[in-house]
Amino acid sequence: MMGKSHALSGAVGWLGGCAGLVAAGHPVAPLSIVAGAAVASGFALLPDIDHPSSTVSRTLGPITRLISQGVSAGAAAFGKATCDHCERRPGQGGHRLVTHTVPFAILVFLLTALAGRYGGVTASIVIVGFAVWLATHSALRSHTRAEIVDALIPGQVRGKRARKFTAALGSIIAATAIAFAVHHFAEPGASWWWVGIAAGWGTLAHTLGDSITHWGSPLFWPARIRGCTWRTVGTPKWMRFRAGGPVERWLMVPGMALIGLGAAYLLLAPVARGYFG
Repeated sequence: MMGKSHALSGAVGWLGGCAGLVAAGHPVAPLSIVAGAAVASGFALLPDIDHPSSTVSRTLGPITRLISQGVSAGAAAFGKATCDHCERRPGQGGHRLVTHTVPFAILVFLLTALAGRYGGVTASIVIVGFAVWLATHSALRSHTRAEIVDALIPGQVRGKRARKFTAALGSIIAATAIAFAVHHFAEPGASWWWVGIAAGWGTLAHTLGDSITHWGSPLFWPARIRGCTWRTVGTPKWMRFRAGGPVERWLMVPGMALIGLGAAYLLLAPVARGYFG
């Protein structure tokens, strides 16, 4: 799937999970709902760091492209070393290998959960800010982010280079604003290990999303499937669709958006009514 769809799936999955908990009689704090959705949305872009043309690989220009090229080359070498007869697409490199597996999602969960548990609100603010920074690159076009900055600082955005700079600044402003909001509403001494669940879910949501496209994902690596550790799996082939195609754009995205809006309303409307009277 494309970047926007991945980011949306992460947020919608988190909101749906929170709605399920509330329906089962387990209340979820508003901060956990909002911050968790932001983290899941941003981390749903992370697995594509193995693709030099992906959204996440363009967030810091040549810096993230260089990182992405290194991850892609390393993943390709690791894939060949561990299973040299796996079927690969021409020019695929290291895309949809180790970062598109359940073990990678578990690793992300463990690292972020430990950071939230032992780093407290400070580490969690960094995680939330990083996720929002990633998510804004997917949700908002660079032109839109530049326009937001231009509205805040009228007349200061001039030329193509300036627009690129202000587009990045727009993402930083959004990430900083959400991070400050988290800091303001966070309960002193509260444990933030749960950000690992949001980050891990977002990472897994990406891989699950790619598993319903034509090529699937090696979800269950390192388990051997028909003699191959990197065998891609997914839904039945007749249920799969082309990434970025009409099924994704006109069916999957609107459907996920409606589910997400419905879940957000059910979760946050009572809070808003209580807050505003």
